[in-house]
Amino acid sequence: MDRISPLPDDLILKILSFPPTKVAITTSLLSKRWRDVWKHVPNLDYYSPRSSPFVQNFLLLHKAPVLETMNVILAEHHLPTDIEIWFRVAVARGVRTLCFHQNPFFSKEAIRLPRSLYTCETLVTLTLVSAVIVDVPLTICFPSLKTLRLLRVDFSSDEIVSRLLSCCPVLEDLKVVRDHNGNVKIITIMVASLQILTVLDFKFGYQVPGNDDVGFVIKTPSLTSLTVVSKLSWVCSLVNMPSLVKADIKLPPQGDSKKLLECLTSTKHLSLCAIPSTFSYPLGIFYHLVSLKLCTCCSVWFCLILRQTPKLRVLRFQPTHGWCDDIPIQWEQTSCAPQCLISSLETVEWIDYQGRESEKNVVMYLLENSGQLKKMTIRALQSTNLGERYKMLQELSSTQRSSKQCQFSFT
Repeated sequence: MDRISPLPDDLILKILSFPPTKVAITTSLLSKRWRDVWKHVPNLDYYSPRSSPFVQNFLLLHKAPVLETMNVILAEHHLPTDIEIWFRVAVARGVRTLCFHQNPFFSKEAIRLPRSLYTCETLVTLTLVSAVIVDVPLTICFPSLKTLRLLRVDFSSDEIVSRLLSCCPVLEDLKVVRDHNGNVKIITIMVASLQILTVLDFKFGYQVPGNDDVGFVIKTPSLTSLTVVSKLSWVCSLVNMPSLVKADIKLPPQGDSKKLLECLTSTKHLSLCAIPSTFSYPLGIFYHLVSLKLCTCCSVWFCLILRQTPKLRVLRFQPTHGWCDDIPIQWEQTSCAPQCLISSLETVEWIDYQGRESEKNVVMYLLENSGQLKKMTIRALQSTNLGERYKMLQELSSTQRSSKQCQFSFT
């Protein structure tokens, strides 16, 4: 029994917007009632394993007044002129969400996006994957663009990236992923309205320490969330971020993390994997920090930051790289306990604990000096045998605790 056909057209169009466009078109074979329904679906979701005129045909037959979403994934070579036509038609249909994924193994030809795209008033979300962008006009503006994804996109020059980002007056969410050696060396992100920034730089190769050829410059004063993961490049911020709530930072050993960290003192939640280039410089006080997660490869931050976090409540240690196991924990006991240990620290967790002398000293110090500690959780490295686990447990459980309400857990 056909229970779908009697449904209102709006509901049927909503249902047909979920499957790929090719699947939606097959419903035209069901009956006369369904023959033209797919033409009014406001989405184009197409994966092309080979060259095909499918997209052109769809756009020609499409009758919806607005094309809400166009998502095109190309697995093989397509003519740049065809792709430019698709973009032009999508803009003419008032597209709001546009995603273009070009397979880098089949084509690395430069895509000259139509000039109409750079002034598209309806575009809210733009995602470009594995594309090469050149010939960006001098006059551009994305008046409605709020979300931008540049994933493995290469531009013809540094200046073009800056020009593109500077013409997004309401941009709120930006993600940049770089994993190859392209034309762009320094990516400058200066967007006053930006609230969420994700930078993932997996660029391969080797950079000599002190070489400033590859990196990111950030000037985003309205950020609330910042994620930076870089294997090679340096990252620096030119402004403080007073509205920052969450920051996740992973920088290479040769990077100078001071240029970034000193602008993050307003954050409430910080995850950090970065070995400082020097251990003596002031960081500023993290007045609002309540949660700190440290990679064990950079435990020296424990000494530096603990004195600067008067309201810290949650402290976690966890290695984020396989080679962290080979790096000794650097720890120097302070003459007097930091303010957060006396008045605010409530939870400590250590993941992949190995029982090394330096690790044991840190845990024992926290137990002996944290007057408000409610829970200490130690999770041993998975490969640790039962005998070693028992020895670790005996060493730590016998430590005198400053807080009578502290619950100690070892697994």
